Amino acid sequence: MRLTLSDAAREAVETDLQHDKILRLAFAGGCGALGFRLSTPRRANDGDVRLDLPGATVYLDRQAVEELDGATLDYDEEEGFLLDHPSWGASC
Repeated sequence: MRLTLSDAAREAVETDLQHDKILRLAFAGGCGALGFRLSTPRRANDGDVRLDLPGATVYLDRQAVEELDGATLDYDEEEGFLLDHPSWGASC
């Protein structure tokens, strides 16, 4: 499983995830980034997969693990966290 965090996303994680919160990505239906939900709960759900990345730890549900391999998590100050995947087409 390969998920890349941009420098901007890494900085946002460090800033936003205070008070013992975690970063969690879960499949929510649909396709592309529209089909995923990013949350910051205090703990992971049973069955979540832990992914240790440089500067951040991310938890993913099993569907997100399958669908997000090769994706990049970025951050924009106006739009927040954004997901991008090289195989997602314009139809998503």
